[in-house]
Amino acid sequence: MGYKVMRKKKILVIDDDEMNLQIAQMILEKKLPCEVFCASNGVEGLEILKNRRINLVLLDILMPDFDGIETLQEIRADEQIKSVSVMMLTATAEPETIKKARLLGVRDYIKKPFLPADLVARVEKKLSEIHTEEILLLGDDENRLFAMKNILEENFPHEALTAISTEFAEKILREAEISLIIADSDMKFINGYKFLAMPAAEKLPFAISSPEKILELVEKILQPEKKVEPEEISQPEEKIIEPEKISPPEEKIIVREEKKKIANVVTSLIGYKLV
Repeated sequence: MGYKVMRKKKILVIDDDEMNLQIAQMILEKKLPCEVFCASNGVEGLEILKNRRINLVLLDILMPDFDGIETLQEIRADEQIKSVSVMMLTATAEPETIKKARLLGVRDYIKKPFLPADLVARVEKKLSEIHTEEILLLGDDENRLFAMKNILEENFPHEALTAISTEFAEKILREAEISLIIADSDMKFINGYKFLAMPAAEKLPFAISSPEKILELVEKILQPEKKVEPEEISQPEEKIIEPEKISPPEEKIIVREEKKKIANVVTSLIGYKLV
């Protein structure tokens, strides 16, 4: 206990053949440290991509109605998901289709029907090429750490590693490429000054937070933008106000643009910036 390195990658398989989906999911989850999500069409796949942090997409080219190339075009056109890695599943190798996929940044293919060993080897190689920023979470309460881990991994393109002792934190720092350390604000066990003086930790960004604060930050980022109608903006009248008539200042309302600035200051620590 105390050292939790959860490196499960998230893979999305999009294929209209239910048998292919089941086989791919079974093989990959058995042979690789990954979690596989399945979609039977491009529309369903896009929905999953927008709601989960997917590391790799296996996309069938030949699908009815909304085929693989059309799905890939939608992925690349969406600012939220356009950078996700994609491999095509194909039973054909038509030059025109290959050319379209290449123009959209895809050069990796898995031939169908696929052999289990080939599928695992190709996917494993592709996953090894995908670099994911890693965050170290420190604290003495596993439940709080995993709450923070889940919030971060669901909403940011990072992996979070957890440690509930200085010893295991040091081990993680030696073995992983950590880009940020976040300490639980409620922790009691760590001598912070001693830990931060370690050569492996002293040059890394360090933050103190909590599951509640991280969730609050995410909610601010995802909050719909408030529209200010023109009629709501009025020009101040030029008149002299007697001192006794001055009312207390109203509480400042932070509009979306100001929230963006606040959120960007905090989220810059974990490599995420609002556009």
